Amino acid sequence: MIRLLKLSIIFLVFLTSCSTIPTYNESLKDSLISENYDPVVRPWEDGLRTDPEGKSFEWWYFDASFSDGSTAVIFFSTKSIFNPAGKADPGVTIVITDPYGNTTEASDNPGRDNFSAGTDNLDVKIGNSFFIGDLNKTRIYFEKDGIVADLTLVSEAPPWRPGSGISYYDTKKEKYFAWLPAIPYGTVAGTLRYNGETIAVEGTGYHDHNWGNIRLDKIKTQWYWGRAKIGEYTLIFSQMLTSPKYGGTLIPVFYLAKDDIIISDLKFEYEFTASGWRQHPGGRDYPTKIRIVFYQDNLETAITISNPEFIEEKYLLEDAPWFVKVLSKPFTNPYYFRFKSDFELNIKDHGEQINKTGSGIFEMMLLRGLQTVR
Repeated sequence: MIRLLKLSIIFLVFLTSCSTIPTYNESLKDSLISENYDPVVRPWEDGLRTDPEGKSFEWWYFDASFSDGSTAVIFFSTKSIFNPAGKADPGVTIVITDPYGNTTEASDNPGRDNFSAGTDNLDVKIGNSFFIGDLNKTRIYFEKDGIVADLTLVSEAPPWRPGSGISYYDTKKEKYFAWLPAIPYGTVAGTLRYNGETIAVEGTGYHDHNWGNIRLDKIKTQWYWGRAKIGEYTLIFSQMLTSPKYGGTLIPVFYLAKDDIIISDLKFEYEFTASGWRQHPGGRDYPTKIRIVFYQDNLETAITISNPEFIEEKYLLEDAPWFVKVLSKPFTNPYYFRFKSDFELNIKDHGEQINKTGSGIFEMMLLRGLQTVR
């Protein structure tokens, strides 16, 4: 997702300076669960949900961590998330990070005539690349400029969405952003070809699906997002902060599954505490410890994240023209951080105490301003 932000973010400072704060009374959190929806995720939900020629965007995302220490991120999109009203511009991008931290990246934008997507299940084709499967098993294939990935992801955690999965950003419910973690956790096996070498890989992975019709830089100031597999438990968390135009609202999201059973609920109370702050050389602060506690009925879940190690640290204006960097410097310093971290999971379930430790990832997307909102 990060590379979709690079160039379009250059307009953010100008948009921010022109925005006003309207009266906005609807709870964005409640909008996630206010729809009439089927609680069971169906295969068609991972298919094409928008008209590529319409005023909307859509993407399918996959990432994997392999046993040799390498990682891969692949995403397919219908167009830029910063230009929903624009023409269809299908593209697919891969980013491979080897065990030593070296990155290989390639993209393909072969044109509208070389794009197709089914509506009954996941079946996306862009040029020679494709993302095909269902909620149990998918195959991800990328080929461009001598870079090839041929990977199979097998689900080991149930698909999920927070209610309808759609968050609305106006009282008429016309502006929206939607999210479906189709495979919250799974095993991955296959091959990667880069730097002239074909390597057999195996590990774990994740796949989600997003679509919407409003620019993310207009609705979000920053967010935290993370996921982990700890013993028999799969967890996903997110805390999003909307922009001032949308009330500066915190939107928490939480998913917890034990094996193939989802045990978290849609309605909960929570506490989020970030501490041990450090300043990145680029000027943005990040925490070295996060503790989140979710309360619902007889279930209390505490997540402690510590010892973060950078996987990715990206200044989002690095590819912008020099004058944009100069003009924006007094107003904004947008950054993206992705960390590998230690996770501690503590669960109190009907009086039973469960304690688990493991590792996972979390990210920070800092879209606006000069200071991280704490």
